[in-house]
Amino acid sequence: MYLKDIKPLVGIFVQARLNSTRFPGKIMKKLYNNTTVLDFLLKRLSLCKRNDKLVIATTDNPKDDLLVKWLHKNNYKYFRGSESNCLKRFYDAAILFNIDFIVRITSDCPLVPPDLVDSMIQYYIKNFHYIDYLSNRQFTNYPEGVDIEIFKTSMLAEALKNNTVKNEEEHINYYFLNRPEKYRLRYFMHKFDKDYSRFKLSIDTPSDLKDIRNIFRSKKLALNFSTNDLLKVLD
Repeated sequence: MYLKDIKPLVGIFVQARLNSTRFPGKIMKKLYNNTTVLDFLLKRLSLCKRNDKLVIATTDNPKDDLLVKWLHKNNYKYFRGSESNCLKRFYDAAILFNIDFIVRITSDCPLVPPDLVDSMIQYYIKNFHYIDYLSNRQFTNYPEGVDIEIFKTSMLAEALKNNTVKNEEEHINYYFLNRPEKYRLRYFMHKFDKDYSRFKLSIDTPSDLKDIRNIFRSKKLALNFSTNDLLKVLD
């Protein structure tokens, strides 16, 4: 329980690695104006108003040495941990950076809007006594690929103390979602005129990257484009 006069530290953690199964090295591919997928995402997340710590949570696999070199060169904070146990990687990173609340974003979602991140952080901080896990991924009308999850570091500590199965270590949210009787789950909805969940904006394949590149070629989007700006492009 946090005291009311203590401001919790919020960490925006970007999960990233180069050894993707379907599309290796995708986050270092050029996306827009000679900017890579990862660089574009990090520049946008740097615009978030509540940005206590922006940390890239990558792996200790030597294949990610190139990524770490790039992060160091560009003055981004990073943490290296287990490749297979993402849950432990995030917990260890949170402890190192003294983070209370974790905002989890994956590096294959470069179009995540900073204003949406800010709105969800604000909602979570206001209601964290009543909710544990907040997400716009499940049961919402947002496009697939603007995925944001927020949860407490203490929840990761609980998970590590208990026996987790492999897919709960690999997919951090599975541990919480599999225990709705234990954790108070909340889904961040928006009153859109349309259901945008049919749109895919994450990058899993070369074809996905091509589709998002085409969005930038056909539409004029500034670096700080908002959620509404993005939805107008999809209309």
